[in-house]
Amino acid sequence: MRSLSPSPGVRELLHEKLDALLADCDNITNNAAHGRTIHDLDDFLFVEGRKFINAVLQQKMQERIEQVEATPESKQCPNCKKKRKRTTKFRKR
Repeated sequence: MRSLSPSPGVRELLHEKLDALLADCDNITNNAAHGRTIHDLDDFLFVEGRKFINAVLQQKMQERIEQVEATPESKQCPNCKKKRKRTTKFRKR
């Protein structure tokens, strides 16, 4: 199986999202009540971490789709004949 590396723009976007997620983790840690840091981080990462992973997977799938569609093998039947419409109409009896 070949390895696919993300395009620079995608990599930059994912790094920005990860940096924002980590910054939010710092905010949660700084604002947590005494003894609640782990619980608050766990709750936050459960929801926001899942959103981040979902965004990463969607981006990877979109990259893969675009890469496959760009290959010559994915062109829709280049040697097929197109259906021709009838020039005369037949009436059913």
